[in-house]
Amino acid sequence: QASARVYASMFDEDVILSATLEGGALFWDGDSRVTERFISGGDNFRGFARNGIGPRDIDDATGVDDPLGGNYYAVARLDATFPLGFPEEYGIFGGVFADAGSVWGLDNTEGTGGEVDDGFALRASVGVSVIFETAFAPLRFNFSTPLMKEDGDETENFRFTIQTRF
Repeated sequence: QASARVYASMFDEDVILSATLEGGALFWDGDSRVTERFISGGDNFRGFARNGIGPRDIDDATGVDDPLGGNYYAVARLDATFPLGFPEEYGIFGGVFADAGSVWGLDNTEGTGGEVDDGFALRASVGVSVIFETAFAPLRFNFSTPLMKEDGDETENFRFTIQTRF
């Protein structure tokens, strides 16, 4: 796994821009297990539920849709945070973001319902955030919309996280 982050501030450090590029590759002797593969969604790919993207084993007879993860993943995140005009002591900020990436690649593509599609398929989402800086930690409320998705992906339009302001 590898990741790179770049931050820049503008307008007397009121606006903070950040870009993150992250990826990974699993090299395994034999077939990898679901618990060893990469998953994406949730906090690391906003707009999609945890383990919401990537290859899925779909059983047509039962309708069961199992996420399998993948041997490879890549995601790019762009963020901007800025004041919303409230007094600074309130600690309320806004944000906008865009995420794009994918999870793909399996050693064995034989699924319960037939061949599993493990190819690279780009997903993307955009959204806005409201950030409250508290004595405990910054609280972030993300509202997102997937722009590019595949059949079977699990999306989510809201996520609450505890994190830094970047």
